[in-house]
Amino acid sequence: MTKRSLWPAGLTGRVILVLILAVTVQFLAASLLIRAGESHLQRQDLGKRIAEQLLIAERIVESADDADREALLDNLSTIHTRLRLVAGPPDLPSGMAPGTQEVARSIIAFEPALADKNLRLMREGSGLLDFERKLEGAIEIDDGVWIRFTTEEPVAEWLVYLESSLRIGFVALLVLGSAVVLVRTLGAPLRRLSADALLIGTSSRIPFDEDAGPRELREVSRALNSMQERLADEADRRTQALLAVGHDLRTPLARLRLRIATIDDAEERSAAQNDIDQMTRMLQELLDFFETGETRQAREPSDLSSLCQTVGEMFADLGHEIEFSGPERLTVPVVHDHVVRAVENLVDNAIKYGGSARIVLTEQGEYAVIAIEDRGPGIPPEDIVRVMRPFERRDVSRQDRHQGMGLGLSIADNVAVTHGGRLELANRQIGGLRAALLLPKK
Repeated sequence: MTKRSLWPAGLTGRVILVLILAVTVQFLAASLLIRAGESHLQRQDLGKRIAEQLLIAERIVESADDADREALLDNLSTIHTRLRLVAGPPDLPSGMAPGTQEVARSIIAFEPALADKNLRLMREGSGLLDFERKLEGAIEIDDGVWIRFTTEEPVAEWLVYLESSLRIGFVALLVLGSAVVLVRTLGAPLRRLSADALLIGTSSRIPFDEDAGPRELREVSRALNSMQERLADEADRRTQALLAVGHDLRTPLARLRLRIATIDDAEERSAAQNDIDQMTRMLQELLDFFETGETRQAREPSDLSSLCQTVGEMFADLGHEIEFSGPERLTVPVVHDHVVRAVENLVDNAIKYGGSARIVLTEQGEYAVIAIEDRGPGIPPEDIVRVMRPFERRDVSRQDRHQGMGLGLSIADNVAVTHGGRLELANRQIGGLRAALLLPKK
């Protein structure tokens, strides 16, 4: 079972993942910092308002009659803080409850006169996520006389944190979305470069834009263009050398034909003639292999339907059973002579191993497909890749019967690859082999 990694395979995906992680860390850090800041400001502000009201309340209580104190404190209450007079110690724990020390410090800092008073503070409710926890407290302004107060607004750390997090999260999502779009935009030239690089060697020279993208990509494009030139020049030199040797060999072969004609023994003369014919076929097969591997040949629009029918008629004239099925016209830009050689080789193989051939021309997405089907024994699945290699034969045991260098399928594969397509071999369910030549329609 293949293990799947969370680490993306592509550069763009990795950059986006790093951005997500960076924005997430920034979001958490900013949320914590802003939460601490806003919580501090909220408690400072709350402490100042409570201190101001308590100081005023103390002075009113000290100067008013006992009968008027309760009414005056009620009038002094606001929508934020409720005040009332209490006789005797209130039912609150002594000192400052956890989470109220900052408010207490703010009260004393804003009104130092309250520093020597007995102040008690606590928060209503319990639980970490209780968003309605209000502040309760009491201050002793005289012996046995207390002013009790309750805030009407919640003092909740998590409420402030949640509000801040939502705001920061919205901004973080905007930043992340913009960053993803920019990364994909910046990665587009790299993706185009990668896609074009895969085409090197499959067709004529692929021109890489040396003026697009950042400096590093421009340098890579220049390097790829230079590499293609060097490889093409080297391949041209080798191909031309081999072609020259191949063509030069035809002259001594022609002289051998003339000398064979002088042999008196008919059996010896026939055997020698067969050897010369075999050498000629092998030499031509080798020349075809090198020529079809050439990627700089110009392509011209060709009617594949007419091409396939012409090849079929040629074999039919030789007495072979050939069928054709396909549209009346299908025009595709190809190197005409190379495709003819590929189809001839595939039909010839079908006749050799299956006794007959059926040529089927169809369209498959962006490809034109020339399929040659036979009724032969097929190829073992484990040998399909092997037989497309140069100098490999479908059936070594019948090597003498089907003379050649084992380049027929390799030539067809060369033609497919140099056109940007591929050759597919598959055994048919009803028996026989299907060799499909896929050629791009554009």
